[in-house]
Amino acid sequence: MLRRLVLVLALLLVPTSSAFAQCSRIGEQVCQGGYLYTCQACGSEKCLIYSGEQCQVPVDSLIGTWSGSGHQSGGNTESMDYSVVMRIAQDGGSIDYPSLSCGGSLTQLSSSGTSAQFQEHITYGDCVDGGAITVNLVNGKLAWTWVGSGINVIAVLERTGG
Repeated sequence: MLRRLVLVLALLLVPTSSAFAQCSRIGEQVCQGGYLYTCQACGSEKCLIYSGEQCQVPVDSLIGTWSGSGHQSGGNTESMDYSVVMRIAQDGGSIDYPSLSCGGSLTQLSSSGTSAQFQEHITYGDCVDGGAITVNLVNGKLAWTWVGSGINVIAVLERTGG
């Protein structure tokens, strides 16, 4: 009876959206939405159980490789979509736009753990240089914006590498 109650509570407390973190091993703890969850066995599955304890995402949580599709608007060009690959390191990183055959380096201007600002410098290809990139970590995904030369680009990037 207790096992069924735990399973029912787990199903009620763990959102089913794909933006919610998954657990890979029993006992693993995950900080999601500012609260700590513990991975436990729920029948033949693993599930995250809400602990009620508050937590903070580690400062280096932005570090890694992030990929997705950007949507560009503004400027003197038509709206368009293209791929974005951003690699964030401790104090900077790199940016690639594979479908546009361009990319370059990033200089970190500021960071507050789950958000950061970068200055872009295109080093290859024919893309607009000098854009300002802002990233915010939200539910395990990176809300990404690029602004420069009257152009705006927005994207939601997913972690594709450590």
